[in-house]
Amino acid sequence: MFMGMPLNALSRLCLIRVKVERAKKQLGDLERELIEFRDSEYTVVGAEFDPKTGKPIGTNHPLYILPLIPFDAIPASGDIVHNLRSALDHLAYQLVLVGTNDAGPTHPRRIQFPIAEDFVTYEARKAGQVEGMRDDAKLAIDAAKPYKGGNEDLWRIHELNNIDKHRSLFTVAHDHLFLADWLPGGGPYWYKAKEPNFAGVFDNDAEKDIQAEVDKAVSKTEVVQSSALLPTLHHLVYFVDGFVRSFKPILE
Repeated sequence: MFMGMPLNALSRLCLIRVKVERAKKQLGDLERELIEFRDSEYTVVGAEFDPKTGKPIGTNHPLYILPLIPFDAIPASGDIVHNLRSALDHLAYQLVLVGTNDAGPTHPRRIQFPIAEDFVTYEARKAGQVEGMRDDAKLAIDAAKPYKGGNEDLWRIHELNNIDKHRSLFTVAHDHLFLADWLPGGGPYWYKAKEPNFAGVFDNDAEKDIQAEVDKAVSKTEVVQSSALLPTLHHLVYFVDGFVRSFKPILE
């Protein structure tokens, strides 16, 4: 494989899958870091706070035993998702190069792998995002149903990537403690979420029991339906790897 030579499908896949392989390495590093904290817990004093003053309400402040993980594990998770979303966009760009005999798109900034919040929005937006692709590539993307309610894996990658890039850190369960040496006093930082992105980190029974006790104590949270962080990332990484590989015949 040499730069300057015409690219075949395998070469194009390499340029796409490098993003997936990076996500795999990041996931391995993250898992090794988190496994050391699998059974880590920390006792904190809970309290209801006045939203106007920020001061505790009342004098009854119960003790909570909460999971403890490194703070940087959360942005690291966002990096993994970003590389997965990026791999899909690189796939789209390579499909355009194939469709234009490597001339490239007329409007490069528009090109991306189309994923939308519903079918109607997908149909309305996709034309500009796939401009220059061959018909077989467009049909393959349509068949993947890349919208909420169609392909939940593609939708979740897209939505998680937007959350991490534009809104906030990922949240794992309603309550979690994060540790970092740069935190004031060394931490931990109590991170609360009304609607968490993930039900926990490991999806083990101990973690579920802790969150159930916290939910019962505060009596204000709902059951989390989303799956745990590490199992979800594992699933999404290997889903994207298989998904981009499935486009090899169209990358010739």
